[in-house]
Amino acid sequence: MLRAFLVIMTLAGVAKADEQLYGGWSSAAITPDTRAVLLQALSTTNVCVSSIVSVRSQVVAGTNYEFRIDGCRGGDCASVSCVSPRALVVNVFDQPWTRTTRVSVSGA
Repeated sequence: MLRAFLVIMTLAGVAKADEQLYGGWSSAAITPDTRAVLLQALSTTNVCVSSIVSVRSQVVAGTNYEFRIDGCRGGDCASVSCVSPRALVVNVFDQPWTRTTRVSVSGA
């Protein structure tokens, strides 16, 4: 009886794993590494981050990230304070082995 239960549970786990969408977007944790990817990508833009709301990632020939942030557009972040942060979406493509990073920002 126990053996049958273990077999069924194993098969259920395999079936669930097959439901994963390979190459699809997944929720990601906001970690020091994901934060570093965002800040490095934004260093070439005029966008300042007040807070990171969420992150999704997609593994392709590199990694796509979609950051939902509260932030401001407006120049040098060190000298500009973000008084009225707005919702922005920052898309980053990161391919470290070729030193390729692409960034786009949409939103208010």
